[in-house]
Order: sequence, then structure tokens, then C-alpha cells
Amino acid sequence: MSRKCLHCGLPLGKSDDKFCCNGCRTVYKLINATGLNQFYDIKSEAIAPPAELRPDNFAWLDIMLENNTDTSLLQLKLDVQGIHCAACVWLLQKLFDRFDGALNLRINPALGRADITWDSNKGDIREYFSEIEQFGYRFGPQRKSSPKSDSLQLRMGICIAIALNTMMYSLSFYFGLTSADSSTYYLFGNLNLVLATVSLVFGGWPFISAAVTSLRRRIIHLDVPIAMGMIFGYGGSVYAFLTEGPDAAYFDTITIFIALMLTGRWLQESVLKKNRNALLASDGIADLFTRRFQESKIIAVPATGIKSGDQLWIAPGDLVPVSGILQGNAVTFSLDWITGESDPKQYDSEAEVPAGAFNASSTGAIIIADEDFSSSNLNDLMRSSSEPKPAEGQQWWHRVSTIYVVSVLLLAIFGFFYWLGTDSKKAVEVAVAILIVTCPCALGIAVPLAKELVHNGLRNNGILLRHDDFLDRALTVTKVIFDKTGTITAGRLELTPQSHEILQKQPPKILAILQAMTTRSNHPVSKCVSEALIQMELPEIDIDADSVTEIAGQGLQLNEYKFGKGSQTGTLFSENGEELFYLETGEKIRQDAADEVTELKTTGYEVYLLSGDNESRVNTVAQALGIAPKYAFSEMDPESKTKMVAKLDKKNTIMIGDGLNDSLGFDAAWCAATPAVDSAVLPQKADFYYLGDGVGAVRKALSAAHALSKVQKINLGFAAGYNSIAVGICLAGWVNPIVAAVLMPLSSLTIVTLTTIQLGRRKQRWMS
Repeated sequence: MSRKCLHCGLPLGKSDDKFCCNGCRTVYKLINATGLNQFYDIKSEAIAPPAELRPDNFAWLDIMLENNTDTSLLQLKLDVQGIHCAACVWLLQKLFDRFDGALNLRINPALGRADITWDSNKGDIREYFSEIEQFGYRFGPQRKSSPKSDSLQLRMGICIAIALNTMMYSLSFYFGLTSADSSTYYLFGNLNLVLATVSLVFGGWPFISAAVTSLRRRIIHLDVPIAMGMIFGYGGSVYAFLTEGPDAAYFDTITIFIALMLTGRWLQESVLKKNRNALLASDGIADLFTRRFQESKIIAVPATGIKSGDQLWIAPGDLVPVSGILQGNAVTFSLDWITGESDPKQYDSEAEVPAGAFNASSTGAIIIADEDFSSSNLNDLMRSSSEPKPAEGQQWWHRVSTIYVVSVLLLAIFGFFYWLGTDSKKAVEVAVAILIVTCPCALGIAVPLAKELVHNGLRNNGILLRHDDFLDRALTVTKVIFDKTGTITAGRLELTPQSHEILQKQPPKILAILQAMTTRSNHPVSKCVSEALIQMELPEIDIDADSVTEIAGQGLQLNEYKFGKGSQTGTLFSENGEELFYLETGEKIRQDAADEVTELKTTGYEVYLLSGDNESRVNTVAQALGIAPKYAFSEMDPESKTKMVAKLDKKNTIMIGDGLNDSLGFDAAWCAATPAVDSAVLPQKADFYYLGDGVGAVRKALSAAHALSKVQKINLGFAAGYNSIAVGICLAGWVNPIVAAVLMPLSSLTIVTLTTIQLGRRKQRWMS
């Protein structure tokens, strides 16, 4: 039996760890530490790994609450991100109940929405929001469009009810009701006619209208053969009803077919809605907020309102929305989001800080904006492309549909004229039987079912598709383009093996002091060392860390101890000026990156590595991954990345990135994916986003597309063989419309069974 992650339940593969990613490890410890272990009894067998989120500055919350000062009882309607199952709702509710000001929390997991009420005199809601971020959840302004009545779901429900009633009336004919029972016989027959008519008009309309639209555009869409099956099946039943009586009609088969078509279409659309609702909806630029000094106060404002000369307050972890001049002491900023450089940079007073930088220090910074946001480079990077990407796979389906429709019509016409000279009634029966027996169940039922199984398989592995046509476009992908920092690397540093050995040799007191110092700093090196010390599970030692100070550009100090720059490579830990040891760090490459790159190359994909980082770092990572130097590119700005992606043949590329410097590249790529679920733009541009520490989602998504294509072709092969035999029998005059109506659902059941066997949970080898 394969080992599974203790938190999410996903297979661990070759890993000896108990968790599939750092996020699962962190959340598992948090859940156990808070005594909420019941989460694992409630959750489904497997859930998506939690997202690792940048801390929110809650400026959006300040704006929403600025007019709510009359009462301490506050209520907000918010969107919520990260809900995957009932256990998520239970966990959010339990954590809220422990919040001092908690009054009421109602969550709609299907829409990803929440109504929250609290008493601001008893507690600050930011405390609750900050706590749940550690578990991978996030609240935000309600930006998802208001749910309109789901017409497709309504049509499906009504047509299922009609189908059940039609079957009930039809059973009476199958069990011997005849014209001898005059009143009941004709009553049930007329009811079936009325119900089938309502089903065709109300339930068949989405397919019929789409078919008419495609024909006007001279395109044979998938809905054309489905609409034909509905119309001709209904027409044949009406003909049989009028010429031979109610017991000769097959209205039950037609209504069942319409109900199944609607169910398949609804399943196909609902899973995409579910994936989109798992993220906060983004208005892109409108989601950026910052804080500005105004009349000696600091107020939250939308970044779009920033003007040149505004004095901005950039708290630790906050984004710099426009380029500006730093005031006061030196501050460290991270540029990975806009340049891809992994190392933070120190900016001295009066230095210009670029737009898109993050405050990586433990102290706030004052910046004087030297440009309007409308002129900011950040504004350009965050603009969404509206250019649609046509699906080559859909064009393939259009060709299949065209061949199918033309063939069926020609065969029906041939059958009609073949029998016309012998028996005109038989000629009509043969033509109608051909139209019914060739009803496009493979297209109408198996296709949405197969996609539903693939969507769910990906979702259970933390891969959430946002665009259904990705599964078609992915079939032409031959080049996989990875951004480095934050995508191939984890966006954080890790200690070298030698540094780990050095820590193992230190006395517990020294390690406790170092941990107390580093846990109070946002600097990447400090966070790296703190994480390593936490993993060592040190004994508790009382350390007075209140006097820890951080000196920008120099490091940390606690009484006689210092951790910062030294005379050698690495970071020095010293006592009273005496060197105790140096710790060296490197970029943390995601644990499965090397294996996944190898698998992609073995499968036949070309793998590229693009980065804004320096050549030495890029070459080091490329070498670790087995990527040849000619496929690794360094010091690339957003425009250079875009040109490179466009140069690599636009219809066979997929780009994977996590920063705004990848935004323009996403527009140029044929397909796009991101692990950055806390970005304001990339998830909206991506075809799918994924959770967890690894990059295996890329290979799995591409493999899923090919697995789906293979199953669809097998189903089409079966349908072609079945239809060839069935049409031959019809042309021979051995099948009347009633027998054809029985054969049609049998073929549907067979194809559904084949699809489920090939793509069911036990056969998802493409997910391993």
C-alpha cells in the first residue's frame, strides 16, 4: 500500500517524508497544536495541499471599515479562498469560535463566500484573518459576480423530472396497456407527447440554439449532432405516435437523452466554477492597496489613486506600488516578484526603490512617490490580456462533428430512397431508425463525463483548471518554460549541508539564542535559519528576546550576540565580537524539480529555464536540474521573457511562473500555469493553478490532456464501430424506430462504462 501525506492524503511517491510539501507539514502541526484533530475525521480521502501565502496587509479591510464607526458590532460580506471540502468549513468555523469578538460566521463553500459578524470592542478581526492564513485560507473583498439563477441547472432538474414521469407513463405500454383501455391509453400517450415537447423546447434549447448559431457561422460545432439527435428523435416519435399510436412512440428515450445531455453539460461547467471559486476573484490592479500619510494620519487607499509626491507607509511585507525615494534609515527590499532576483537588496536613505518591491525587513519604510500609479511599471505588468487563444483540439472536434453530421444525413437519405420504391412507410421507418440509432451519445455524454473525471482527478491532486479548453490546447505543447525564482526554486533560502552539520554541533543554549533572534526578523536568511532550527525541535530554554534589534544591512543583535555580516562568505554568529560560526545558504530547489524535469524531457518535451537572476545562479539551478546551458537564460526583464516565449513558436509553449515579471510572458504563451495563488493577476491569466511544494502539477496536467484525448478517441472508435453495424442493420430493414430507441441508451451505457473504467480513480496512472 502506497504511503500518503498525513495532512492532504496525496501519495508520497519516492519521498521518505511524512508530508508531500512544507505547507502540509506546517498545517498538520498547527491543527494538532490547536487541538482540532477532528479535521482529519471530517475531510475526504484526499484534499488539495494548502497554499503558502504572503502575509496580507489588510489595507482593503481598513477601507471597508472606514465608515463603520457608529457601532462595535460589525458585519461584512466577503469572499474566501482555499475551501476544498466540508472539513475546511469546519476548521474555519472552529478557529472563528475561538476569536474573542466572534459572533457569527456563515460560509457558502460552493460560491467561496462568507458572511462574518464580530464585536470590534472585544477583538480585532485581523487576528482571525492572520491566523487562518497560516492554514492556507484567505478572506478578501467580495468581487465574485453575484450568482444568477443557474438556468442550466434549472433546465436539468426539470428535464430529469420530465424523464422520470415519461418513463412511468411508458411503463404502462410495456406492461400491456392497449387501445382497448381507451381513456387511459390515450391519456398517457398525450401526456408523454406534451412532456416530451416541453423537454425538447426547454431542455434542448441550449443545444439547439448553439447549433443554429454555429451553422450561421458555417461551423459544425459539437452541439450540431446533439441537436440533430434530439430533433429527429422527437420527430420520429411524433411520427410513430400519429401513425401507429402512443405505444409505438419512444418519448421516454428522448426525454432521458435530453436529461443526460444537460447533466453532462452542467457537470462540465460546474467543476470550472468550483475551481474558480476556490480562489479570490481578482480585479487585478483594483486589488492593490497601500497606506498613505494624510493630515498626519496613515490611511489605506487604492494603489490606483497614488500620485507623484505622495508620502507612503510600506509596512513589513507590503508591496511598493510606485517607484519612490526612501526616507530615513536603510531598508531591505525583495525584488523577486518583478525581476526574479532571489536575493533581497538593501536600499539606503534617498535611494530610489522600484515599483513591485516588497519590504523584506522587520521595520516599516517611508517612501515619497516620484510617479503616478498610472505611469508605474507595475501598472503595465498587471494589465490583463483579453486576446482569446483558439483551441486546436476544439477545431479537431469540429471536424469530427462535421464528418458525423454529413455521414448520418447521407445515410438516412440513402436509406429513405433505397426503400421508397418498395414501401414508403418502411422508407420513413428506416430513415428515422438511422437518425435515432446514430444519436451522438459518444459526443454528448462521454465527452463531458471524461472531462469531469479528469477535472476531479487533477483537483484532488491540487491542480485546479480555470479554462476548459486547456485540455485541448495542451495537446500541441512541446516546450515547457519555467521561471526560476519562486517556481523551480521555493522562493526562499535553505542552509547548505555543511551549515546543518555546524548547527548540530552547537550547545542548546546557543541554538535557542539564535532561534530567538531569527524568528523576529523577516530577512530571508533569518527565516531560513529559523525554519531549520524549528525542524531540530530544540528543548525549551527561556531566552529574553525583547531586546533583539535589527540593523539594516548589518544584521541582528541580542545583548552580546550578533548574527550578520562577517569577514568571510556566509552569515556570522558571534559573541562579544568573537566569531563562533558561519552559516551559508543557497536557493532551495523544489524537492521534485529535478525528477520532474527529467520526466518531461524523457516524454519528449523541451524544457527551458528563464530568470531575471544573475547568470551564475541560473546556471547552478539549471545544472542541478539537468537543463543544458542553451536552454537556460539569465538576467531577463519582463519584455525579454515575452520575446523569448513568442520566439519559441506560440502554439506549442506552456509557461509556468509566479511573479509579475512573468505576466507579459503569460500573454505570449500558448498555455500558462502558476503556483502563485496570492498574486493579483497571474491566476486570472493562467489556465490552471496548483498547490503544494513541487512542480509535478505541470507534467500531470499535460499527461491528463493526452489521457483524455486517448479515451475520447477510443470512445469515438467504439461509436464508429457500433454505428456502422447499427446502420447496416437499419438499412436491411431489420430495425424499426422502437428497437433503435432501445439500442441508443444501451450504446450510451456502454460508452459511459468504458469512460469510467479508463479514467476512474483506480486507473489514473497519468496522475502518478
